[in-house]
Amino acid sequence: MKKLGFLAPLFLSSLIGCADDGAVEDAADDVFLTEDAKADAFGVEDWSPDGRAVLRLVSSASRDKLEDEVGLSARVAKSIVAHRATLSGGEYHDLAELDAASYVGVTVFKRLLKYVADEKLFRTSIRIPLVVTGGARDVSITTFNDEARTAGVQGFAAYTFVDAETNFSEKMAKYDERLAELAEKAGIETGEMSMYASSINDYAVGSLKPCYLGDPLEVVDVAQAQTDAMMGDMYSVWGWRYKTTKWTYEDAPDSDFNFDAAWRNFNTRGKSVLIAATNTDSGDEPNSDVIGPCR
Repeated sequence: MKKLGFLAPLFLSSLIGCADDGAVEDAADDVFLTEDAKADAFGVEDWSPDGRAVLRLVSSASRDKLEDEVGLSARVAKSIVAHRATLSGGEYHDLAELDAASYVGVTVFKRLLKYVADEKLFRTSIRIPLVVTGGARDVSITTFNDEARTAGVQGFAAYTFVDAETNFSEKMAKYDERLAELAEKAGIETGEMSMYASSINDYAVGSLKPCYLGDPLEVVDVAQAQTDAMMGDMYSVWGWRYKTTKWTYEDAPDSDFNFDAAWRNFNTRGKSVLIAATNTDSGDEPNSDVIGPCR
C-alpha cells in the first residue's frame, strides 16, 4: 500500500524528493492524495484548470520530455509512462490514477503543477464561489446538497473556474436549471445564481473567497472579459497592482484617482493581485478587490 506522502512537511519535500542525479522523485509507495478525498491534492481537483493540465501532460508526454523538460527522474518518467499504458485508452483520467503510479508523491506532483503553470498549459482563471441569491441572504450552493442527496439528484461543487473565454451567463443558466430541478423534486425554494457583481469579492460566501490560478498579470484580463456577465455591465477597471508592477488608466498618477486604503497600503511582497474598479454611472471612487492565489 502506498503511504501518505502528503503528511510529510512540504518544506522537506525538496530535500527528500530527489534522485541521486538531482531529478525529482518520491519513494516508490508515496502518494499525494488524502485518505478521505478521492481527488484533493492540496486543493487541486481533476476538473480544475491546473489539474486537467497535469492530466493532459502525463497522458501525452514521452519519457524523455518528463525527464529532460519537466525535471522528473528517469525512474519516475518510466513509471508514469508504463502505468498509463495499463489504463483505458492509454491515458490518465483522474488524479487518483496518477497517484497510483510508483514514485509519484507530493514532490513529483508539485513539480508537475509548477511545470504546467510555468509553461502556461492552462488559461489563467479566477475561482468563483457559487452563490445563490433570492432568499433572506446569499448562500453557497452547497447549502442545498443535503436536499439534493435526499431527492436523488446531483449535488453541487462549492465553486467554478472562470477564464477570459468562459461564457459565464451560460454556465450560470445551467446551474439555475439544476436548482429549478431540485426545487421541484425536493419541494423547496432555492433562488437563483448570483451574477453581475459590482466587485469580484461580492462572490465571497462564508470562508470561501475568489482566488486565481495561473499568471497573476492576466487576472485583470479575466475580470474585464467578464463585464456584463460575472461583473456588471458598467464594470470599469481604473488600475491594478501585483508586487511592484502597477497599471493605472492612461498611465495617470495615483493622485488622479480616489483610490482606497487597500491600494495605498498594498503589500508588494505578496502574491495577491489588486484590482481597483467601479461599477457605477459616475465611475468614481474605485473599490479595491484583493485576490490571492488559490495554491
